[in-house]
Amino acid sequence: MASLALTLGLFVSTTLGWLWYVDQREAQARRSALDLLWLEQTVQQKLLLNERMLGNWSHDIVPPSDAVLAEFFSRSATLVKDNPGLLAVDVLDKDGKRIGGVPQYRERPTQLPPVNDPLIAAALTTAHTLGKPAYSHVIEQGAPLWVLVVPIVDDAGHQGSVLAVYDLDRLLEQEVPWWFVQRYDLSLVDRNNKRLSPRDGVLPDASSELHKLSFGTDDSGLALWASPHAHGQSQALLAWLSLAVLAFALLIMWLLRVLYRWLRERQAAQQALSESREQLYAVLAGLEAAVSVSAVSDGRLLFRNRHHEALFTLQPEGDCCLVQWLNPPLDAQSRSAEVLDLASTRWYHVERRATQWVDGSTVLLDIATDVTVQREASNTARERDELLQHTARLASLAEFASGIAHELNQPLAAIANYSAVADSHLSNDPPHLGKVADAVTRMGEEAHRAGQIIQSLRSFIQKRAVEMRTCCVMDLLKEPLALLEPLAQRLQVQIKVQSSSELARIDCDAVMIEQVLFNLMRNALEAVAGRGAAPGQDAVTVHIAEDGDSVTVCVADRGSGIADPARLFQAFYTTKSEGMGLGLAICRTVVESHGGRLWAEPNPGGGARLCFRLPASVVMAA
Repeated sequence: MASLALTLGLFVSTTLGWLWYVDQREAQARRSALDLLWLEQTVQQKLLLNERMLGNWSHDIVPPSDAVLAEFFSRSATLVKDNPGLLAVDVLDKDGKRIGGVPQYRERPTQLPPVNDPLIAAALTTAHTLGKPAYSHVIEQGAPLWVLVVPIVDDAGHQGSVLAVYDLDRLLEQEVPWWFVQRYDLSLVDRNNKRLSPRDGVLPDASSELHKLSFGTDDSGLALWASPHAHGQSQALLAWLSLAVLAFALLIMWLLRVLYRWLRERQAAQQALSESREQLYAVLAGLEAAVSVSAVSDGRLLFRNRHHEALFTLQPEGDCCLVQWLNPPLDAQSRSAEVLDLASTRWYHVERRATQWVDGSTVLLDIATDVTVQREASNTARERDELLQHTARLASLAEFASGIAHELNQPLAAIANYSAVADSHLSNDPPHLGKVADAVTRMGEEAHRAGQIIQSLRSFIQKRAVEMRTCCVMDLLKEPLALLEPLAQRLQVQIKVQSSSELARIDCDAVMIEQVLFNLMRNALEAVAGRGAAPGQDAVTVHIAEDGDSVTVCVADRGSGIADPARLFQAFYTTKSEGMGLGLAICRTVVESHGGRLWAEPNPGGGARLCFRLPASVVMAA
C-alpha cells in the first residue's frame, strides 16, 4: 500500500512539475521581452535626450563669445555631473580645433581620445555632411569610448562642432538597474560581435536563450545581448523531470519485485507465527504460575496453561475464570488482589490485565501465584516483631530507670553539698545567715532541677514533644558551670570558654541540653584529674562556633585520651569504677533527638574532644 502511494505520488509530482516548468518558461519569456523592451527604450531615450540638449545649447553659441561659451560650459558641467557615463563635452571650431569644454585642462587626459582621432574625424564628416548628429565607431582606449558629434550650423553654414564622449562601461552601469543585472547576463557587442563591455567574462553560448536589442541609434552598429540567469536552473529542472520519469519506470519494476518478495515473507511470517505460538504454549506450560485468559463479556475461559488446569477444577457445563471482579475497568493497566481458594484453602496473588487477543478482541489475562508460604512467613515475622517491640519497651523502661538514677545523682549530690555548706555556716559564731539563705536557695533550685530532669527524661522515653525554645548557647553554659565550679576548684582545674559568636542560638529543650553540657564537662574534669599530672591552663576548654546554619560545641580536655572509640557511646560501657555507662549514650540520644550529631575525636596535643552539632535557630537576636 505504501509503495502504491509512493508510485502515485511520484507520477502526480512529475506531471505537476512538467506543467509548472512549461508555465515558468512562458512566463519567463514574456517577462524577458518586457524587460528588454524597457531597457532598450530607456537607453535610447537617455541618449536622445542628451543629444537634443546639446543640439539646443549649440545653437546658442553662434556667434561664439566668452559669455555664451561660459554659459554653455556651465550647462555641460551639470550634464556631465548628472550622467556618470558622459566623460567630456568639447567645443570645436569649424577648423576642428578645440575652443574649450568640460572638464577644463591644459593637456588632454589620457582616458579621452585625441580630437584628431580618425574615427572622430569620420564622425565629424558624417555629421556635417548629413547636417545632423552622428556617432563614431567605438574607440578602444583603456575603456570602450563612444563619441557623439553635434554640428553647429547657422545661416552662414558650418560654424563648428560639439563632441560628447561616452564611456560605455559607465553608461551600462548607469542605465541598467540592479534587478536587471540579477536576472540577466549582459554583453555589449559591436557589429563584428566583439564583446566591448563588460570586458571580463565570455559571450553567452549561441545555443542558449539569447535576446538581442539595438543600443543607441539604428546605425550605431552596437547591440546588447541578454541571457537570463535562470536558464541554468530551467535546464536543471528539465533534467530533474527527466530523472523523475526514469525513476517512475524503475519504481514500477521495483514494486513488482517487492510484491513478489512480500508474498514470500508473508508465508515465512505465518510459518514463524505458528512456531512462535507453539513455543509460547510450551513456555506457559512450564510456568509455576497459573495463567488464564477469559472473555470480557461473559467470563468464558479462552485459554489456560497446564498449571492452571492442575490447580483449579472447572465445571464442565460452563467454564469461567478464577476471580470474578465486578466490572473491571478495561483501560487500567493492571489490577491485583490476594484471594483465598475455598476448595484448597490456599492463598493466591492474582494479577489481572486487559489485553488484546489473537482475533483483536479485548480479553482479561489472569496470573495466579501461590503465596500461602509467604503469608505464613509474614505472619510469623509480624508476631516476632511484636515480641521484639515488647522486649524493646521493657529495655526502654530499664534504661529509663537507670537514666533517672544517673541523672538525679548530680542534683542530689549538689543538694548534699549545699546542705553541708549551710550546716557549716550555721555552726559559725555568729552564723552567716546570708550565706545559709543562699545555700538554701540553691538547694531549692537543685530540687526544682531534679524535677525537670525527671519530666524531660519521661517525655523523651514516651516520644512526646519536648519543650523547645530558642536559647543562647552561652546562657546554657551558665548553670552547668555553676554546678561544676566546686568540683573544678577541688581538682584545681579551670574551665575556659571560647566562642566565635557570643550570640549563637539554637532551638532546644534547655534542661536536656544543659544536662548534655554538664555530662561532657564533668567527664572532661574527671579525665584531667585521672591523668595525675598537674593540669595546664588549657586542661578543659569549651569551644563554640557558628557555621552558617549550624552551631558546633566542642569540649576538649588534656586527659589520657579515648581508649576504645568504637564502644564509647554504648550503653553500660564505662571506664570509671563508679560509673554506670549511661551518660554519653543518653547524651547522644538527646542530641540526635534535636536533629544533631555527637562524636568524639582525639585532641591535638593529647586528650580527647567531644563535639556535638545542632541546627542554628532561624530567630534573629533582637
